[in-house]
Amino acid sequence: MVAQSSMYSSPLQQAIDRHPLTVTPETPLVDVLKLMSKLHNSCALPNLNTSENEQLDPSILSNQETVTSVLVVKNIPVDQEQKYNSQSPLLGIFTASDLVKLIATDRFNNLQNLSEDVHISEVMTSNVITLKESDDQDLFTALSLFRKHKVSHLPVLDSKGEIVGVVTPEKIRQVLQPSNILRLRRVNEVKNDSVTVTIPGTASLLKVSQLMAENKVNSVIITQKKKVQTQSIEKPLGIIANDDIAQAYFLDMDLGKIPVKKVMKTQMNFLQPTDSLWNAHKKMLQEQVQILIVCSQQGELLGTVNQTSLLQVLDPTVMFGLVRKLRADVNQLQAEKFNLLHSRNAELEKEVQARTAEIQEQLERDRLLAKIALRIHQSLDLNEIINAAVTEVQQFLKADRVVLFQVKSPKVTKIVAESVDRNCNSWMGDRTSSECLMSSLKIKKNKIQAVADIEQTDLAIEQITSFQQKQVKSFLIVPISQDGQLWGIMCTQEYSGIREWQPSEIDLLQQLATQLAIAIQQAQLYQQVQTLNTDLERQVKERTAELEQKVKELEQLNILKDDFLSTVSHELRTPLSNMKMAIHMLKVFPVSEKGQKYLNILDTECKREIELITDLLDLQRLEAGTESIALDTIDLTTWLPTVMEPFKSRVKERQQTLKIKYPKQLPKIRSNHNSLGRILAELLNNACKYTEDGGEIKFSIECNQKKNSKKSTSETPAPIKFIVSNPSEISESELPKIFTKFYRVPNADPWKQGGTGLGLALLKELVAQLHGNILVTSSNGWTTFTVELPV
Repeated sequence: MVAQSSMYSSPLQQAIDRHPLTVTPETPLVDVLKLMSKLHNSCALPNLNTSENEQLDPSILSNQETVTSVLVVKNIPVDQEQKYNSQSPLLGIFTASDLVKLIATDRFNNLQNLSEDVHISEVMTSNVITLKESDDQDLFTALSLFRKHKVSHLPVLDSKGEIVGVVTPEKIRQVLQPSNILRLRRVNEVKNDSVTVTIPGTASLLKVSQLMAENKVNSVIITQKKKVQTQSIEKPLGIIANDDIAQAYFLDMDLGKIPVKKVMKTQMNFLQPTDSLWNAHKKMLQEQVQILIVCSQQGELLGTVNQTSLLQVLDPTVMFGLVRKLRADVNQLQAEKFNLLHSRNAELEKEVQARTAEIQEQLERDRLLAKIALRIHQSLDLNEIINAAVTEVQQFLKADRVVLFQVKSPKVTKIVAESVDRNCNSWMGDRTSSECLMSSLKIKKNKIQAVADIEQTDLAIEQITSFQQKQVKSFLIVPISQDGQLWGIMCTQEYSGIREWQPSEIDLLQQLATQLAIAIQQAQLYQQVQTLNTDLERQVKERTAELEQKVKELEQLNILKDDFLSTVSHELRTPLSNMKMAIHMLKVFPVSEKGQKYLNILDTECKREIELITDLLDLQRLEAGTESIALDTIDLTTWLPTVMEPFKSRVKERQQTLKIKYPKQLPKIRSNHNSLGRILAELLNNACKYTEDGGEIKFSIECNQKKNSKKSTSETPAPIKFIVSNPSEISESELPKIFTKFYRVPNADPWKQGGTGLGLALLKELVAQLHGNILVTSSNGWTTFTVELPV
């Protein structure tokens, strides 16, 4: 279809069906009807023995392929494809509407009994309305012919009178899709009211065809009366068109007996009167129908919209009238717009002038507010803030007196700041003036009071007289609140005469009161901070003195502790030495096997006690830092085997493996033989102690790395690293604690090797004494100790 459309340039050419069905005048009507229905002998008739209320399957009708028109020509070759001879002159046309008219006469109510003596020439429409194909003709010409002659098929002839094809409203609508125009028009403008024929669902198909022929319509609406609220309305149930009657006829149904409700289309897509014609166009394409029903919101039938309804809005005459009306509306709107703009401009000029004056006045107030706010926020001194505020207000408002009261309690107020004109008496220090003000007025924390003339108020005569004596003729009171509590009152007064307080002046003082409340609170907080700072300095001095005293006491206690440990350790060593000598002497003499066992236990525990005391003394000495360590040169190549040899025998006792890895040539370092030997022995003993029997222990030395010194151009050797690893993991939470005195990792000694918990603490102090560093890591089942010493 797309390829065919691309062959023709103009929309009219694209809308022409160039392969219409054609027959000769002598063709029997029965053959023409069979050609139109495409039945021949390949389509079985449906079983019509259904109950009265049973609905026929709509697919029986909709699935049959039909042709809506047949062209009658003078001569045509008879072949299977039914191709027409374009040179044959057009004699007539036969459409589905003509078939319905025939059915309505009740002469051709059965396709099977139709006589072959009836030729198509007897029932065709001879007076055929045609369209000449030329460059001057377009789709609008075809639309005009459809509307003028009320036809649904328009044969197209070329300049020689030869048949080109057939044009229908449906084809035109498919080709011409003016979305903008259809979107602007509504269904209510083109719906058919007068030609809509409705019928009950019990009427026969024959009765329907007669109504169609009588009213010259192509479809009827099946309705049912329903009550909605208080009125009865016609509600559509279905729709049936010419094509549906033709299909039923082709299926050899008894049109006089079949009720219309069995073959009508019930799946309808309703339109609202306010819907656009573009919406109706899309629904026709989606539902593949040529007519849509228009209903109200209550479901009442209002009319129909068909192909011609949609296309009539495209008529040039209608479009020209619409354009002319739109042009008139535009001219009228332009005139109204000009008048409106003229009057609006005059109003805007007045509004601009008034607004400019207001803005100018607002700017002056904002400048004053900013100036006062800047002055009161630049200082943290309360007296300076409040005096600056009353002075600026008195000068800007040109008032006789501005007084600032601080409310101490509901019955006690105090004048804290004042600014007065030279001709006006001062209230400063006058207690009776504040009492007069507070007793005469009911001051509220958020209540602004503006009095233009005190004589026009509801105050008592005594109160008015008292105000006059205090030189007050009119006043404006603005409260100052902090955290919902009334802190004070700013009272602006006039003595020389009455004064109408303007909203802008009230708003200015209200904003100023807010700024003043913030500044006062800041000043009070500053004073509190200053007081707190003074107290804190005093407390810090007192606390510092106490801490210094405590430090002195702790230093004295530390000295006593060291003396105590030294004394106790020496005192403990003496009896332990005697115990060791006695045990040795007992071993010399023969004893029983059981006695020998107890002697071994005593010997072992005595050695452990001596080691504990020795570690305590060494650790205490190292922490105190009272002794300096002697450094000498150590040749690691010759010295290291003497340290490792004793440890190898201990490894063999537990069937453990010791892997040693270090360079053949080790550097000479400045260190201490005893301290370094004790460090390596402690690390190797711990590795052996916390490694299961048959396990592996690794010992390595790294000393080949070199680094460039930033302070010297010569190369400085990197620290030498002694690394000991064994297959025992320490949890991350325990690692920071292992160098603490007397601390032992829980559940880390399943072999019950024992220990004092001082080894690693002593080792750390020894490494620090040699100016080195010790690191420990533990992961993946291995624990590694690394000792870094300077070369």
